[in-house]
Amino acid sequence: MKLGSPDRNKGGAQMSSVTISLGAAGDVLARSGLFPSRRAPRLRREAIAQPVDRSLPPLRIALLVPFHGADAIWGPSCQYSAVMAAAELNAKGGILGRQIELLAADAGGDPAEVEGRVRALLASDAPEVLIGVHLSSVRERLSRAFGGSLPYVFTPLYEGGIRECGTFAIGDTPQAQLAGPVDHLIRSESAQRWFLLGHDYVWPRKTHAWLSQHLTARGAEVVGEAYQPLSEEDFEPLLDWIEAAQPDMVMQSLVGSACLEFNRAFARRGLSQKILRLSGALEENTLMALEPAARENLYCASSYFSSLNTPGNQAFQQRYYAVFGKNAPVQSVLSISCYEGMHFLAALTAQAGSLRLPRLEEAFRSGLWFEAARGPVRLKNGNVVAPSYLARAGATGFDIVARFDS
Repeated sequence: MKLGSPDRNKGGAQMSSVTISLGAAGDVLARSGLFPSRRAPRLRREAIAQPVDRSLPPLRIALLVPFHGADAIWGPSCQYSAVMAAAELNAKGGILGRQIELLAADAGGDPAEVEGRVRALLASDAPEVLIGVHLSSVRERLSRAFGGSLPYVFTPLYEGGIRECGTFAIGDTPQAQLAGPVDHLIRSESAQRWFLLGHDYVWPRKTHAWLSQHLTARGAEVVGEAYQPLSEEDFEPLLDWIEAAQPDMVMQSLVGSACLEFNRAFARRGLSQKILRLSGALEENTLMALEPAARENLYCASSYFSSLNTPGNQAFQQRYYAVFGKNAPVQSVLSISCYEGMHFLAALTAQAGSLRLPRLEEAFRSGLWFEAARGPVRLKNGNVVAPSYLARAGATGFDIVARFDS
């Protein structure tokens, strides 16, 4: 499907276009009503118009985002941000002089099933790069299956310590994301007693392992720790445990729809009035679905919020809504990582001068700068160097409380 189909603008140049094939993911989207008739987001024709060089074969990039499962709530926003990034890059000559074609595969649900969908996409459409915005449990499966065969850019926040061949992780690690906000809450809110709650997979467990050590070093105490299967949304037994433990703060490493259900159940118990909560994965799409009572005393730590009042984010928001219109889905730290992953790939390949993995890995280790919604971002020693923010859930979005420079 063409987004911004080739046309002539007033100056006579051909419209920069982005091709995206939704495949089976389109059926899921059509059933959801988010993109009727398998349509992907459509660019306004006047928004990005530059001459297009068609002399080189297109670069096919497989976009792996969730269209069903616990994390599907941010899938549409990911699509929009990826299409915008691809259009911007194509208008500047593409990647390595090649125009980008986006292919989409559903990265939600069971990791083994996601692997099967990616194998089918590789066989049918032969993408040369994978860009994933999905759970770390899926990343582990895909890295084992395809590591070393093609570049795989993993963009969301993650647990750190990746040593998987051909996988380039650019998201926030626990230390970068949480250290400043946690210290601030200990000082300003007297949050001394912490209960750690997460989904039962690698990201929450490793994040909480780091956090437990950090809290101990700061003189705080972990009074409870529990993990819930991704498929389970009954939190009543856990709420009994939390209530009995009497924490000052509940750290919740829950994703998507379960995050909604937990915070709603927490508010129904009346706990939101007396116990603080901090999330590492609560994003704008989830927040918008929460009732006012469920937002009370709810914080989030992140390197990006759509409400950031920075020149880079203001310029991005202006471009985004100019391209897609005022009803486009809100962008968050998870979906915006998809946009940043595309621009990171462009910077990485430009520095490497190739898509060959050894050269890409050398460029990754040596460091680089790339464009991001929040402004230019630096990659140093394999980690992104960027501020982290603490925000409080407000009536219409996140209210920034403090910034912490890395």
